[in-house]
Amino acid sequence: MSEAMSEAMSEVMTDSVIACRGLRKIYQQGKVEVPVLLNIDFEITRGDRVAIVGASGSGKSTLLHLLGGLDQATAGDIFILGKNIRTQSEAERGATRNQALGFVYQFHHLLPEFTALENVAMPLLIRRTPKEEAYTQARSVLGEVGLAHRLEHTPGELSGGERQRAALARALVTRPACVLADEPTGNLDRKNAGAVFDLMLELNQSLATSFIIVTHDMEIAARANRVLRLIDGALQTA
Repeated sequence: MSEAMSEAMSEVMTDSVIACRGLRKIYQQGKVEVPVLLNIDFEITRGDRVAIVGASGSGKSTLLHLLGGLDQATAGDIFILGKNIRTQSEAERGATRNQALGFVYQFHHLLPEFTALENVAMPLLIRRTPKEEAYTQARSVLGEVGLAHRLEHTPGELSGGERQRAALARALVTRPACVLADEPTGNLDRKNAGAVFDLMLELNQSLATSFIIVTHDMEIAARANRVLRLIDGALQTA
């Protein structure tokens, strides 16, 4: 490895929250190869806020899943806080996800039989955080998203906007370095979408948590620090 390359890799490992180099994803459909992502180079630093836009089926969600270690790339490397998850075991990738990342989706994916407090505490309990400590932290972050009065309500007793705020609280309760958000406001009306995104911006600034946001909403995308468009498998500045 050349000295220049070594220095570049060192920078990825020390300065980036998430970075990928030469990332490729190709699906096999019978004898036909279907390329989705081609040689993606991408980096996000602490407190950054990036929106990824593109046509339906362009590979936005696939890219997010690869960056989060939820799917395996065909080629390339992905670094999360300096750890190359492509070389990790499944158990190690799971630990890295739990320690460094939070996830928010278009549909909240809250467990219907549990209260908001129990849902938000879940990632900490998975970490084996003592129950009392996990619940204390969950109460705190639910307060930050304006749900201190809804702790004991199940998802079915919450409005759409409240459910999505609870999902955001669950993503943030571990104080992750980065939140990966896939159409986080796509299932909300304009008013609630704006309120949830306002909250994401506030938490991005107050906690210095990075956000990578996949969205079709160009008004939402325009409020990011950077907007990248996925076209023909490549990321381009929008």
